[in-house]
Amino acid sequence: MAAYFHVNFHSCVLSMSVDVSVLLPERDRIKQFEEKTYNQVKYQTLYLLHGFTGDYMTYIRTSNIERYADEHQIMVVMPSVYNSAYTDMKYGMDYFTYLSEELMDFIERTFPASPKRENRFVAGMSMGGYGAYKLGITCADKFCAIGGIAGSYHAQYRYQGKVNTVSTLCEALYGDPPAMTPEIHDIFTMMKNRKENGVELPRMYTCCGTEDRRYQDSVDLKEFADEFGIPLVFENGPGKHDAVFFDEYIQKILDWMGFVGGPVE
Repeated sequence: MAAYFHVNFHSCVLSMSVDVSVLLPERDRIKQFEEKTYNQVKYQTLYLLHGFTGDYMTYIRTSNIERYADEHQIMVVMPSVYNSAYTDMKYGMDYFTYLSEELMDFIERTFPASPKRENRFVAGMSMGGYGAYKLGITCADKFCAIGGIAGSYHAQYRYQGKVNTVSTLCEALYGDPPAMTPEIHDIFTMMKNRKENGVELPRMYTCCGTEDRRYQDSVDLKEFADEFGIPLVFENGPGKHDAVFFDEYIQKILDWMGFVGGPVE
C-alpha cells in the first residue's frame, strides 16, 4: 500500500490551519532501503478533490484509492475546501487561491512531487468534478489532464436553486444578490475563452452514471466541447451519485491518465 500522511499546516491564504491527506508510493523507497542505495526521486501527482459535504478523508474512507495509488505508483493529494465550491468566496475564505497557489507550493516543497506540468493531474467527483475542471482549465499551464466524475459543471445552478443543498450558501459564495463572473466560475465560458485564445488545454475526461441526477451536466459538457472542437472523453454506465460509482470510475480515470508507474525526472 501507499504510505499515508495526514498533513496539518498553517495556510497563509486562509489564515488558519488546514488538513490534507497525502498518499506516497513506497515501492521505490523500500527497494532503496533494502539495497542501501538512497536517491532523491519525484513522482507524478494527482490532486483529488472532494464533493459537497466532504473533506480530506472522503476518498480514504469510501474508496480504495490507497490501493490504486500504489498500483500506479503516484502521489495523491486530497485537500479540504469544505462547501466552498472551490471558490474565492464573496463573504468567506479564498479557497481557490489556496488550492491553486499555496497548496501546490507546499506539497512540492515538502514531498517528492514533480513540479512539471506533464506530471500534475487533477480529478474529483460532484462539486469536486467542477473544482477539478475549474482548477485544470484556469491553471492550464500547471496540469496535463483533468478527470471529472458526475461533476456539477453548471455553476449557475447553485444560486438558481437547482442544487438545493448548495443554494443556501450562495450569498457567501457569490454575494447578495448572487452574481457569478463567467470568466472565473463558469466551466463552459472558461473552456471557450481559452480555446479561442490558443491556450493548450489539459486532456479531459468526464463520466457519469445514467441514474445520476448530475447526468445532464456531463452530457452538456461533452456536447459543448464537441461544438468548439475541444477533445473530451465522455463515458457513462449504470450507476448513481455514490461511492460505488466513484470507486469503479476512478480506476478508469487513472488508467486513462496514463501514469508512468514510478519515479519521474
